[in-house]
Amino acid sequence: MSNELSPAIALLEGKLRTLEQQAAELRSTINFLRKEAGQPALPDSPSAEATGATVTQIRPDTFYGKKLQTAVREYLEMRKAQGLGPAKPREIYDAITAGGFEFEASSPDVALIGLRAMMRKRTQFFHKLPNGTYGMTSWYPHAKSQKSTAPSSTEPDEDDDAADAETAPSDVEEAV
Repeated sequence: MSNELSPAIALLEGKLRTLEQQAAELRSTINFLRKEAGQPALPDSPSAEATGATVTQIRPDTFYGKKLQTAVREYLEMRKAQGLGPAKPREIYDAITAGGFEFEASSPDVALIGLRAMMRKRTQFFHKLPNGTYGMTSWYPHAKSQKSTAPSSTEPDEDDDAADAETAPSDVEEAV
């Protein structure tokens, strides 16, 4: 008798996956609009965790051809959607490189320094928590704003990866 029900179960499971995908897309749109309106995002749905949140999986080309700031922002939003929250710079670096992002740096260490410098300078988008992890500033509306030592860009996608990598060694020299 279980074999007789298998086609019906498969059909209903397919419909469920389709509805969950539509719900995830709708939730994403709502959260985008809420973010633009300065409101907090909707809490994650339990069904997103149960389905594995396929919308937030990193493919080998997820960050390919994108600007550094854009790739980091998208990755952090993916983490938020999965209920993971902020991340350490090394985690961010590993994830975006796995997603196809190509740093224009002489070595992975220099690339990581450039990543840290970019997040540290772009405080209107990135917030460093006391435990050394970074999240989106919009996630912490009541946190005190951090002081930025350099003027930061007001355009969300205007970042020069090469300039960040070039300024990173001077940041290190200042610290020494």
